[in-house]
Amino acid sequence: MPELPDLLYIQQHLRREVCGHMITEVVTKQPVVLRIAVEEALEKAVTQRRIEACELRGPFLRLELSGQVELVLNLMLAGRIQHQRADEKAEGFLCFSLVLDDGSRVNVCDELKMAKVYVVRRGAYDVIPKYREQGIDVLSREFTLPRFEQLAAAHSRKQVRVFINDQTILSAIGNAYADEILFEAQIHPKTLVGKLLPKEVERLYNAVGSVLQWGIAEVEKAAQPIHVKVRTHMRVRNRRGEQCPRCGTTIRREGVRGFDVFFCPHCQPASRKVFLDWNTSPQ
Repeated sequence: MPELPDLLYIQQHLRREVCGHMITEVVTKQPVVLRIAVEEALEKAVTQRRIEACELRGPFLRLELSGQVELVLNLMLAGRIQHQRADEKAEGFLCFSLVLDDGSRVNVCDELKMAKVYVVRRGAYDVIPKYREQGIDVLSREFTLPRFEQLAAAHSRKQVRVFINDQTILSAIGNAYADEILFEAQIHPKTLVGKLLPKEVERLYNAVGSVLQWGIAEVEKAAQPIHVKVRTHMRVRNRRGEQCPRCGTTIRREGVRGFDVFFCPHCQPASRKVFLDWNTSPQ
């Protein structure tokens, strides 16, 4: 799933290369990804509209079109956006495509067909699940340590991995960067928020900012096409069985509320007894 550093990179590309262009045609290969909340047929609502802006809200990517129409994309688990040049081929399982006046295309690809493309009137976001329920933007000026401390206190019973992944609290940290944030903060993923010491809460807050900025810089440095997921810089995510880059201990993979988490059992020791001994490396 594209996460915040990926989405910012996509946003910058679309603003630079796509905004200002007219949509001349719509190609729908998998109608299941569409959610149309306007009165007109899709083609009439979207074609001959100019792409005026590209904005982000958490995991949602919003294309503002002329005529007060918006396309709001939620790529979900496996969705990708490709900017296909006139001399290039589509990459991935094509679901939906906008053909532009320069001959390029903006493709939504998803072999699982879970991605969502909402067609709405500008500002009419009530039809989009979880759009209005997004929490504080973790890259905004409003995301301060006192505010983070308030949120932590209000959600003291949550496991810390669940807490930082909850988009209604923090908008928006995905699974990959959640692992990296907890590794940077040296906090075990199953630690209860209410058991964190004040210095650990501060360390976690600082890790959110530093890890996301690191991720943004790494994705930009990789300079891949926007449909390529950049994860080669990850230190613990998907590194099960490899050595921790900090101490050399074997990286573990376990489950938290149905999601895989990756952590170092030495750098991130468990602070409470659990059914499994998470402080030891696997045999």
